[in-house]
Amino acid sequence: MTNIIVSAEFLSRPSLQFPPSNLQRVNPDAFLARMERLNARRNDNRADAARSVQPHPDAGLLKERDALNTAWSYEVNALIVMKRLKTAEAEAAAKAARAETALIAARIAATKALTLDGLKAKARASLWRRHGEPSAAGNLVEETCLDAPVAAAISCGL
Repeated sequence: MTNIIVSAEFLSRPSLQFPPSNLQRVNPDAFLARMERLNARRNDNRADAARSVQPHPDAGLLKERDALNTAWSYEVNALIVMKRLKTAEAEAAAKAARAETALIAARIAATKALTLDGLKAKARASLWRRHGEPSAAGNLVEETCLDAPVAAAISCGL
C-alpha cells in the first residue's frame, strides 16, 4: 500500500504558488482532496473484495453429510425403540428410517467430491453402509465388495 505524506514545506513551495506555465496559483487543497477521494475509492474496492466470500466447492455435499448425520441418529433411535417395544409399528418406523438414510447415502455416493471435506462426507456414508463398524484389515476385500458403490464414488471423486 502506498501512503503519500505531504509536509508543511510542500504547501509553501514557490513552484506551487507560481507555476512556470501559466503563472496561476495552484490550489494544494484540490490536490489533497483528490488524493483523499482516490484513497477512499481504493479502500472501498478492497473492502468489497474482502467482504465477498467464495462458497465452499462441496457445499451441497456438506449439507447432505449433515442430513445423513441427522437421519442416522434418528435411525439409531428408531432401532432402539423397535428393540424395546417389539411391535410392528416400531419395526415399520425403523425400516422407514433406514430407507431414508439409504436415500441420503445414495445421493452422497452419486455426488463428486472436490475437496477433502467432500471425501470425508463420502467416507461417512461408507461408514453408515457398514452399520458404523470400522474397516477390519482381514476383511478389506470383502468389505470393499460390499461397499462398492461408495468406494467407487470415493475413488471417482479423487
